[in-house]
Amino acid sequence: MLTFPPTNEMTEMSPRDLFFKTFAVLVALFCAYLLYRVIDTVVVLFLAIILASTLRPYVERLAAFNIPRSLIILIIYLLLIVGFVLLAVFTIPPMFSLVMQFTEEDFIVEQVREVLRNLVIFVWQRFRVLMPVGQLPEQTQELIAQFEAVAYEQAWPFARTASTVLGQVLLVLVMCFYWLTLREKMLKFVLRMSPSDQRERIELIWTDVEVTLGSYVRGQMTLSLIVGVASLVGLLLLGVPNALALAVVAALFEFIPYIGPILGAIPAILVGVTVSPLIGLLVAGWYLLVQQLEASVLIPRVMEASVGISPLLVVIAIVAGSSLNGVVGAILAIPIVGALQVIARHLWIEPTLLMEEQGDDAIEPTVFSEEEAPT
Repeated sequence: MLTFPPTNEMTEMSPRDLFFKTFAVLVALFCAYLLYRVIDTVVVLFLAIILASTLRPYVERLAAFNIPRSLIILIIYLLLIVGFVLLAVFTIPPMFSLVMQFTEEDFIVEQVREVLRNLVIFVWQRFRVLMPVGQLPEQTQELIAQFEAVAYEQAWPFARTASTVLGQVLLVLVMCFYWLTLREKMLKFVLRMSPSDQRERIELIWTDVEVTLGSYVRGQMTLSLIVGVASLVGLLLLGVPNALALAVVAALFEFIPYIGPILGAIPAILVGVTVSPLIGLLVAGWYLLVQQLEASVLIPRVMEASVGISPLLVVIAIVAGSSLNGVVGAILAIPIVGALQVIARHLWIEPTLLMEEQGDDAIEPTVFSEEEAPT
């Protein structure tokens, strides 16, 4: 039995090496704990980077006309704010009225009863079938009552959360402004502090991450706009009240992957059912048609070149992001995974493939002539 003597590197470790390795582990743990404690600030900073990556192509194009970057960014901010204000003026009052109606006492119960009465009339007129409908089950009434109570109790916490979100949005805009104006200086500083043989790769990774984040957000905004317009057209044709507000809800929920389109369709279907069962069914069919066209036509064409991660990894990222930071984490999960994928491709995947190709090229078959061929 062969035995190998242990090497000095495996068995001996100087006190200095042990100290530095222990110190490195403690520093890593401290940095992880510090990151956990300031996760909200990290999320705000990442949102600012995403917004800056989205706006940077437009800023660069306008800056080519010798327009100051600060003025370009402020004009873009002004256009965004005006657009959001106009959208809020036309959508928030009907949405607020709709929420207040649903939180009123016995409103949902009366609406359900009205829907059941309309359903009985519709079935009788169309099919001459008498549909027996009794009282609502007690469990259903209790569930509706609990929903109304919870919605009423959460009104004030929702208002406080909205004010906090508004402050974070302002902070994101400020950080995005400084990121766009100081990007070149920050990149030069990072490259100056990096090894000379790695500067080209670091600059390429930096640019590639920004391109990936910006492409994803612009593609997602395009999808949301198309879904919102399609929803608005369908709701107007079907005569559903508050069509603009419901279309905006569908467009906003489009930013949540997979479950967002379903959640965005629920309010429109409920409002359509209050008009008539047939309208509610047609609204559900229209949203289903829009989602199918989006999945089969729009997503492959619009989002093909943005992030390009596998569906399984998308689901895992969404679950992990939602468990860490709720809805915001679920929305940011895909951009984060996309950025990590870019970094992994430059630092690990491409170098590994290059080494394998060089290894295959180094191994060349030996060719013998007829006289030199071994016997």
